[in-house]
Amino acid sequence: MYKLRFTLLLILVCSGYSFCQVGIGTTSPDPSSVLHVESTEQGFLPPRMTALQRDNIASPAEGLFIYNLDSSCFQYYKGTSWSNCLGEMASNALDCSSSAATGSYHTETPLNASNTITIDVLVNVIEPYTVSTNTVNGYSFSGSGNFTSVGVNTIVLTGLGTPIANQTDTFTITFANNGDVCTTDVAITTVFSNCLEYLNIGATTDGVYTIDPDGAGPINSYDCYCDMTNNGGGWTLVFNHNTSGGYWTNDVQSSEFNVGSPGLTTAKYSILSKLDEIKSTANYEFRLHYPTLDLTNHWRQAFDPRSGASGVNPVVGYVGIDIAMTNNSWGGLELSGGNTYLDGTVSSGNWFYSIGSVNVWNGGIPSNSEAVNSVQLFVR
Repeated sequence: MYKLRFTLLLILVCSGYSFCQVGIGTTSPDPSSVLHVESTEQGFLPPRMTALQRDNIASPAEGLFIYNLDSSCFQYYKGTSWSNCLGEMASNALDCSSSAATGSYHTETPLNASNTITIDVLVNVIEPYTVSTNTVNGYSFSGSGNFTSVGVNTIVLTGLGTPIANQTDTFTITFANNGDVCTTDVAITTVFSNCLEYLNIGATTDGVYTIDPDGAGPINSYDCYCDMTNNGGGWTLVFNHNTSGGYWTNDVQSSEFNVGSPGLTTAKYSILSKLDEIKSTANYEFRLHYPTLDLTNHWRQAFDPRSGASGVNPVVGYVGIDIAMTNNSWGGLELSGGNTYLDGTVSSGNWFYSIGSVNVWNGGIPSNSEAVNSVQLFVR
């Protein structure tokens, strides 16, 4: 009897070994599975090990599955090497540390193409994107497009609106694709009405400044070149002519040209049309400078030189302050017409001290008594 029972047990074990399935948490394992695990309270925990322990497995079988503690991910053996991490689905993510605002921001000054926020996105999936900010202090930023390559992509968000108050604004940048958010700060500063006001608050560097002649009034702010070092500083460049850029077509062009490109390197630049917006007193205080001669006339006059030809020499309200050139009937500036827009040869048939030369004189521009290739006029 004992031998019979042992034989039957051996037959059952062998039969189970050859054909049976193992079910854990179930009495009806799926017919296609060797091992079927079910639970609503516990999970399946595979072998966990470091990368060194994984690499010490002798002759791993193809398909061997482990959890890598060093990389915090699942891996399987591909027959010749271990797979890369089997992680979450690849997605794109904002790099918050890269966000930065560009451009100048001023109260009552509409944002333009230079006002942007840039931020890097780590791209794993090529897809369309939308990145935007909330609206703060009257303005906001947004950008959309298509990622073109994996890796780091720099996204440019374009600004829209007009800052209302002088303050530091904190923007929340939202990546619509996955809900990532970052923050970045933008500082709003006050715009002054001319270069002299900037000088009076401590600005001492020559260069381009944004001015707003009437504050919250209808005149939009614009950029000007400020000379903060010569003749006391605070000078706004209103005219620059270098003959390398040619000559002026007519008085209209001489009055206003290349307004968006202020500076001494712009060969033909004029904002003479804005004299009354920029000057800081009732009278006009001018500085006429010839770079190649290193000569300057600094004076004041009540007479608007654009209004017509002066009937007297010097012009009405003329006060010389620092005059280096007096040849050819110098007496301030008046409307000329013909060969040039304005000139300093008051009540004379000559057109020396030319501002807006339409014609060439001896190969250049008439100055004190000779031809030069450049002339600058400032006001304050």
